Amino acid sequence: MIAGGGTGGHIYPGLAVAEAVRAAHPDAAVIWVGGDRLEARVVPLAGVQFIAVLSRGLPRRIGVRAVEALLVNAVGAVQALDFLRRFRPAGVLLTGGYAAAPVGAAAVLLRVPVLLHEPNALPGLTTRLLARWAWRVAVGQAATAAHFPGKAVVTGVPLRPGILDGVRDRGVRRFDLAGDRVTALVLGGSQGAHAINQAVLDALPALRHAAGLQIFHQTGEEHAAVAGEAAARLGEGAGLRYVARPYIEEMADAYAAADLVVCRAGAVTLAEVTALGRPAILVPYPHAAEAHQERNARAVADAGGAVMILNRDLTGDRLAQAILDLARDPARRAVMAAGSRTLGRPRATAVMLALVEEMVGAHGG
Repeated sequence: MIAGGGTGGHIYPGLAVAEAVRAAHPDAAVIWVGGDRLEARVVPLAGVQFIAVLSRGLPRRIGVRAVEALLVNAVGAVQALDFLRRFRPAGVLLTGGYAAAPVGAAAVLLRVPVLLHEPNALPGLTTRLLARWAWRVAVGQAATAAHFPGKAVVTGVPLRPGILDGVRDRGVRRFDLAGDRVTALVLGGSQGAHAINQAVLDALPALRHAAGLQIFHQTGEEHAAVAGEAAARLGEGAGLRYVARPYIEEMADAYAAADLVVCRAGAVTLAEVTALGRPAILVPYPHAAEAHQERNARAVADAGGAVMILNRDLTGDRLAQAILDLARDPARRAVMAAGSRTLGRPRATAVMLALVEEMVGAHGG
């Protein structure tokens, strides 16, 4: 049984493990328990059985909302107890997010072995609360292991299948890019990121005469029309090449075609960027819980793999200069690529699969 959800960082690594389990053990059944957010849509599409449980995030302040959240999660824990008794899983993998908390509490009560996975540099509340009773805590970064002495295993973040198999020439053809230019891939998640999107559009005039550069921009559906208008305004005679798409389905080829990446600092995105060794300009999402994206970004920057620009400091001019500095300096990009790879863990899915097998085997499954 896998439990977790809320954000992609708590869903996609679990789906990668689910696929690995089913590939290695065709007779194994995998069930996902989550809330009513992104996981309720994404998990069934991946062909994994999904069951909903009531859950709610705990507010940081004590008050009526905190009491309501505790009551909702208590009901969710009762539901989870019923699910665990009914399906009798050999083990539970908790991927984080508040949807994992009721299932984790129920598993502890029934003495079902629990494996936690924490992808971020700063552990989330669910992980911190349940770590005491967990069999192991798998962490995405070595620095995070210090929070869980005696239980932490550094696994990295499991990657979606095929993400490391991109081909540059195929990506250039697929996305109508120019193969002889330095390509900056701009990502803000599948829905885009307003601050990054706006900064890119504001940066285009400053980048207009950069003849050896192209921007490949995933805008999200909401910002696609505005990006198209900005591209049209560049007009004839612009040295810069600007290619915008609402959504990039074939991310492996997009990464392969990129010489540098501009993105947020979510755990899954950084796991992909570092596994591939791409230099990055990171703009941490400022409203992430306990500023964990800033900590994620700082870890990559400290390793020499990224330049970090805080959201409050992000402007078109600042972003344009950061992109130009890297585009014009291939030696610096090579050094940053090496720094990025020091944090990359391309075998994270296989390592997590081995942990799941060990947990189940150690408890008689």
